[in-house]
Amino acid sequence: MATYTIYWNTFTVSFAPHTVLEEIGIDYEAKWIDFEGKEQKSESFLQINPNGFLPVLLLEDGSPMYESGGMVMYLADRYPSSGLAPAVSDPDRYLYNQWLFYLPFQIYQTYTRCYDSAKFSPDEADGGRIRDLGAQDLQKYWKIIDDALQDRAWLIGDRFSACDIYMFMMTRWHIPRQYEIPNLPSLFYDDFFEQFPNITRVAAKVAERPAVQKVMKLYPIEDLIGFYERVAQNYIL
Repeated sequence: MATYTIYWNTFTVSFAPHTVLEEIGIDYEAKWIDFEGKEQKSESFLQINPNGFLPVLLLEDGSPMYESGGMVMYLADRYPSSGLAPAVSDPDRYLYNQWLFYLPFQIYQTYTRCYDSAKFSPDEADGGRIRDLGAQDLQKYWKIIDDALQDRAWLIGDRFSACDIYMFMMTRWHIPRQYEIPNLPSLFYDDFFEQFPNITRVAAKVAERPAVQKVMKLYPIEDLIGFYERVAQNYIL
């Protein structure tokens, strides 16, 4: 029996904990959740995560854990030999904690404002303003990261950590311009990152890691393009 089970889908932030499991090299089972069939809203799944969201990680004793940032932190601390997290007593631990909170709360949640504005206001007329402000905030939040990487090899200094995996996951949410989608704002294309050379540099190094490459194959760009095509259909210009 696998030590862990991760419930995942390509449209979610399961990529980060999924990759951490591969980096650690621990035995785990990956269970695909069918969004088209709304499996994440089924009674059986809601017993695992009452929020109806992904990812979910079943721990060694079968306890369910949700929130991707928490999973990443838990796994990296649980297996210190992986080198994915500095020890609690390590001088770099404050940076590690900082980025693992900053990335999901400032970056990830701001993307949600850009592609799912209905979550933030019941009035469709507010959608354009919510998305515009979200796009402006994203540029600001990403620039803070890019500036922090100016003189660093990785987010916490000279060593790779789980923070870099989480950041890399979100850099993959920008598709090449060759996949032009009508009505899709420039925010979602990869030229958005031309202004962030340090992020681009670090992301390229993360992508070279064997564990990352293995998981990337499970999260194909075609699925992301399909998702953005649906986003564009509902986008109010």
